[in-house]
Amino acid sequence: MDPLTEPEEGWVPIVSADIPPGTLVEAVFESEELIVWRSADGTACIMEARCPHQWSHLGGEGVVEGEELICLTHCWRFSLNGEGWKEGMTGRRDRKGDIEVWPCKEESDWIWTQRREND
Repeated sequence: MDPLTEPEEGWVPIVSADIPPGTLVEAVFESEELIVWRSADGTACIMEARCPHQWSHLGGEGVVEGEELICLTHCWRFSLNGEGWKEGMTGRRDRKGDIEVWPCKEESDWIWTQRREND
């Protein structure tokens, strides 16, 4: 079965999987602004494109550092599972707002996400 012609129920390819580790790209899926990034160890992640702090767009204000995505506007950091942290000048980390992470898988040279069920 070719997943591009016979995709698994609800899964949709949104960007090519050729994103190098430590980088991010912007994507739009069903009118949702998303970013797709790859951590330093190569793990792909799809998340909401806007930082929950002051709504900065992470496509332009985000940078990957190790296994986290950092919003450069106010240095909020987000893990691969969406947990939000603020790291101070002394290195102390305080929990902050989380960001939505979308289902993600890699298959057939694509990064896929899953359609949301209608509420």
